[in-house]
Amino acid sequence: MLRFIRLLPVVFCLLPFAAAIADSDDKILDLERRFVLGIALGLERFDTNVQITDRATGNSIFVDAESSFGLPETKTMPILYGAARINEKHGFAFHTFRLDRSGTALAVNRDFGRLGVNGSVVFRDRTNFSYLAWQYRLFDDGRVSIKSLVGIYGLDLNYEVTARGEVSLDGVPVESGVYSDTTDLFAPLPLIGLDYWSKVTDRWYIGGKVGFIAGTYQETEALVVDATIRARYGLTERLAMIMGVNFLSADVEITKAATIRDISYGYEGLFLGLDFNF
Repeated sequence: MLRFIRLLPVVFCLLPFAAAIADSDDKILDLERRFVLGIALGLERFDTNVQITDRATGNSIFVDAESSFGLPETKTMPILYGAARINEKHGFAFHTFRLDRSGTALAVNRDFGRLGVNGSVVFRDRTNFSYLAWQYRLFDDGRVSIKSLVGIYGLDLNYEVTARGEVSLDGVPVESGVYSDTTDLFAPLPLIGLDYWSKVTDRWYIGGKVGFIAGTYQETEALVVDATIRARYGLTERLAMIMGVNFLSADVEITKAATIRDISYGYEGLFLGLDFNF
């Protein structure tokens, strides 16, 4: 997570830079439209680690999903987002994406931490992150617009591990045939953040967004940092192209009666899409 936090100052450094080079035109910032709906395609590089600890025995299994199970490190994913302005100060915004990736490891006497498998292992990751946030305009001078974000972040994780063959723990066979384990959770967590745009020319805008998510829900405790650096180019009055880079880092602990599951989930990459303005 530290590598993402170190990148956050870059986001905010863009703000004075954009204001300094903006032209003198007083046209209202493009974001002041009543309704914005966008769709983009992200090309992301993922890093997923899962550790499962048995409370009774203290035995722990650690898995790097990409290297251990052949889960794709790079994957494209669709992103849907939007915003609506209610009045001069207030509005709301949403953002969602869904990922589905799977990998298979043909494991012959292969060890995954303390877990040994003589057979094959299939790992599937079906993840969905989304948020709905209230926007409040903190500053707007026609060139720079800064909004606060307060809302709910939906953390939806689903991991399925299926092992076929002989499964052993610390060299002791525990099961033969098919062994499966599923981590399935949805946790609505509080979100706070900032969203800004700066006008560079009549067609070009640059900006950034950062959200901090932290909290506990039932048996889940999570800390998430979600940041984006982006640019938008107006193609027409109603259509714009959007592009940028995004970063996400999530540390999740799931505490159940028998196990403790520590999940480290992160991605970083590029996105490109279209903005529809009404």
